[in-house]
Amino acid sequence: MTQKHDWASYQTYINAHERVLRTYAKFMEYPKRYKLDEVNENWFILSCKELIFTTYNGGKIRVDIIKDVEVDVSVPQRKKARTFAYSYSCSRPGGSRLIRYDSPDTEVGPKTPDHHRYHHKHDFTSGKEVITKVADDAWPHVSDFFNEVLTSF
Repeated sequence: MTQKHDWASYQTYINAHERVLRTYAKFMEYPKRYKLDEVNENWFILSCKELIFTTYNGGKIRVDIIKDVEVDVSVPQRKKARTFAYSYSCSRPGGSRLIRYDSPDTEVGPKTPDHHRYHHKHDFTSGKEVITKVADDAWPHVSDFFNEVLTSF
């Protein structure tokens, strides 16, 4: 059984992310591309920040995507890639965060050991911030997150 977030060929991984941005560009004020910052041959950071979406309800929402990507170079002609850490965030432009998805935190000190969805004061009636655990392979693809943003605000 293939996992939802398993290895893919390096180029397929990059192409899939660019395809998602092109698909959702019609909802963005200014279409953007991903930025790739190579840390070393086995790791790069894929990011796309300050996307401004107009939702189905006409709201303006800022989205930031950051992924740490592991690269398998054991077969140089067939490099593979997969996400090993991520943060998807949406907020009101110039305002407060609404939702954030994160991979498990690994820093020393208090940490959230599981994948999680973080509602930042999204429950406006109670004003409480709510953290919901997400199953290991159930965290959303970027397209799932974009759909959630477009339909929720």
